[in-house]
Amino acid sequence: MKTNYLSFAILFVLLQLPFVNLTGQTQDIELIEEREDRVVRLYAQNHTDDELDMTLTAQIIGFETKDPNLVKKLLGAKAKVLLLTLTAPKGVACEYQTSVSYKKVRKPITIIESDRKNRTTGVELNPTKINVFTQDGCGRCEFVVKYLQDNNIPFLELNTSIHDPNQTKMFEILQEAGFKGNSVQMPVVVQKDKTEYNIKDLASWVKKINK
Repeated sequence: MKTNYLSFAILFVLLQLPFVNLTGQTQDIELIEEREDRVVRLYAQNHTDDELDMTLTAQIIGFETKDPNLVKKLLGAKAKVLLLTLTAPKGVACEYQTSVSYKKVRKPITIIESDRKNRTTGVELNPTKINVFTQDGCGRCEFVVKYLQDNNIPFLELNTSIHDPNQTKMFEILQEAGFKGNSVQMPVVVQKDKTEYNIKDLASWVKKINK
């Protein structure tokens, strides 16, 4: 995932303006400085429709603050969040410089539950179809099954909750594929003698399934 970087610097000697836009232009994250008396408040404005995971590193000279120099914030869509509060002592030249990195927060897969009562399950692998080992209560399994159904991709579900021997069969196949653990992240998919398991990014993976 691409991480973006921004950097800003400001020299603060005496109060000049009540409001300063540090970027001068609209970006994904805009740093906004607001001043009141000798207090400077630095905000982050998220201009995107995505959640952004942001890290700000500040170098502070002269200012008094209780805030840490390293600030991590999760910015909601279009949100404005306070990052730093700085106080300038009288007669002291104050300066701060900031560096910002951020990335979009990956949204979780939305599982649409379907009514699958009175369903049946396979008990033997079908070499002409995609074989999907599932278990009841597995949202990831439901996601893959629904994708296959919606896209008219031939598959056979082998549910390990409905038919207990399917679980034994599944682990036998996993061991043949080199798996040595005692637990596996469902579903387990077998297609043309290829066994796939512990699939991390299901949303991307299903798009690569061959019909």
